[in-house]
Amino acid sequence: MKINPNMKTMIERCSRLWAAEAEVFRSYWDSPMRTADTDRAWLQRQMYKELIDGVYSSFKWIQENFENLESKVDRNDLLDEIKVMQEEFNHYSAFMQAYELLNDTQNDALPNPSRLRETGAWKENDLLMALRAQHRKEFGHLGLRAQRFTEGGYCTLFSEGMKLKNRPGIDGQIALACATVYEDEFSHMLRGIADIAVSSESLSDEEWQTMSGLVIAQLTQRIHMRNAQFSHPIAPERLAAICAGACEPIAFDYQRAFGKEAAHA
Repeated sequence: MKINPNMKTMIERCSRLWAAEAEVFRSYWDSPMRTADTDRAWLQRQMYKELIDGVYSSFKWIQENFENLESKVDRNDLLDEIKVMQEEFNHYSAFMQAYELLNDTQNDALPNPSRLRETGAWKENDLLMALRAQHRKEFGHLGLRAQRFTEGGYCTLFSEGMKLKNRPGIDGQIALACATVYEDEFSHMLRGIADIAVSSESLSDEEWQTMSGLVIAQLTQRIHMRNAQFSHPIAPERLAAICAGACEPIAFDYQRAFGKEAAHA
């Protein structure tokens, strides 16, 4: 598959921002500010993303579109959304298993959906969701494609979390949870890339420039979202620097995304 030069340029711009998000996680794992309470906090926030932003959003879409099956909604689209909902629930369950290890006693209540809405939501994630909604409203299909492209952040939370696999206790369980999620999320991200790649030749240079700007804005907000999720392991000065690209870029896996011919090219 021949890769559109505009696509390659956009990926190159993203690679440093993906690396910046990865730095947040690496900084947190061995940070002196890390405690059981900060672990509880980021896990609840991640479960919020998986259950409320993920499972519940898919459930609402299915509910809203169910009566349109075979008229406005194709059965394969409905089936795909059901699969996504199941995957998101599996991800939520994996992080809940890690959270359970942090319970002080067996009598501690686990965070149910109502509690997650209170304790799992955080400002920087709300800002990211609002930014995506704004982009969809203002830029239509370009905003939607930008959102699909940025979802998952090149799976850096899960790839960095998997590196904890040889550690004992909670770290080993986090690694297991991240491994459970990684393949699903990478596939979700690849679908977003494929969506753009299939129609790449129909986009004008101006549309590519617009979409790239939306992607960079969303990825930059993701870095702020992740840093807040993990109780700010990156200091403000360094955060500003990595948001501006002061990271060694992550090597993008062109072969996995586009096939062997594209990787060779």
